[in-house]
Amino acid sequence: MNMFLKVMLSFALYHLFGVLPAFAEIPNHHIFYRQDKRAPLTSIEIVFLGAGRNQEQPFQIGLANTVSTLIWEAAKKQGYMDQLSALGANLDIITHPLYQAISISALSENCDESIKIVCDFMHNLEFSDSDLQYAKKQEVADYQSALRINTYTFMRTSAISQITGRKKYKSLKTLNNLSLEDVRQYYDQLLKADVVFFKIISNRDSTEVAKLLHPITKERETGGFVHSPKFSITDYNAGSKAFVYTDYSHLKSVFCHWMIFCGSVGEENYIPNLISNTLTGDGQGLISKYFREELGLVYGPSCAMLSSEGIRYLNIYADPQLHNSEELIVKMSDFIRELPDNSRFWEALKERRKILKVSHVHNLTPQRSLDREVNIAIYNAPYRKGGYDSVTDAEVRAFLEKFFVPENMIMIFAGPKAHIIDILNKHLPEVDIRVHSVKELIE
Repeated sequence: MNMFLKVMLSFALYHLFGVLPAFAEIPNHHIFYRQDKRAPLTSIEIVFLGAGRNQEQPFQIGLANTVSTLIWEAAKKQGYMDQLSALGANLDIITHPLYQAISISALSENCDESIKIVCDFMHNLEFSDSDLQYAKKQEVADYQSALRINTYTFMRTSAISQITGRKKYKSLKTLNNLSLEDVRQYYDQLLKADVVFFKIISNRDSTEVAKLLHPITKERETGGFVHSPKFSITDYNAGSKAFVYTDYSHLKSVFCHWMIFCGSVGEENYIPNLISNTLTGDGQGLISKYFREELGLVYGPSCAMLSSEGIRYLNIYADPQLHNSEELIVKMSDFIRELPDNSRFWEALKERRKILKVSHVHNLTPQRSLDREVNIAIYNAPYRKGGYDSVTDAEVRAFLEKFFVPENMIMIFAGPKAHIIDILNKHLPEVDIRVHSVKELIE
């Protein structure tokens, strides 16, 4: 295994919630730690950075999730789950685009024994062909369930794949072709990951927790934590496209999404987050006030900052009924395009700054503080000392004028095909319309 790079600079110490140094005495690993004395509990995530869905080859889509299922089922089958349950410990396996993680939560007094059990099963799990076939069946069921529950996510991912040429949506074909050798190689590479770190919240002292982790860390080389994910530049020109999905719902509604590409994951998030908060505002933002309360065109509009395959985008959602969908689609498209010169937006932005300033202080729980520190470390994103207060109106305007333009926007619609196409042809004739069935969202 390659030697780690030099240890990253220590994060500043905060006194709130007993925050201690971000790294402790274990060579070769990095510990992101928060102390929380409100309960005698310890929560540990063992994060294998460099594993995860982004490491899958095109012919291996589904491998990371399949291995996650296999780890869970094998741990249960081989008795490790029963041992952990007897100690009151909970186990979870997490699959992320950038990493795979094993998470354990336990009473602090039982944490030592729980970690030993986890360490034992990490290095002694055995996978059989029957285990793999069972895991595949579970994944197929999960695919179908996810398609029903998270259809919009599948639609957005599919649209992005078509724009960028990256095929990362779920595939039954590649899932069925996964072999036991694929699984074993992936799991072996996971255990040998160059970068492994820990996310810990505990009532115990950081030095005590560090000693508990030695069964996991003793065989690894000396080093530290430096990481920056490599995402390609994603200033994609969407070219004003609309994806119309059929076979989705029999309701007399049209489900609408406007996806506005705005750079790459890892770039500064303050400006797009501030815009998103202004537009959605916990259900009380500008979009809700205008399109729901004043115009009565929608029931549950929203705006959120999302990402897929390293691409960052703002997603605006609206759900008009069939009879007012034409008015909504036209007015929302105009609203987005004219946002830089919308006086109501700037008034709402001013109010949102005040709310965010107060909520930032109240949201500094140990978990949120820890998550923020880890995200900064993983993505190496720029950090503003002044937070949202340091974002100027000029910066917001420049962002809107760069990204909130028709040629940088993908529209997604689910509903009656002919009705939606007629609206687009009548009011947005320049849009490139592509029609798909939701049945195509899983290969």
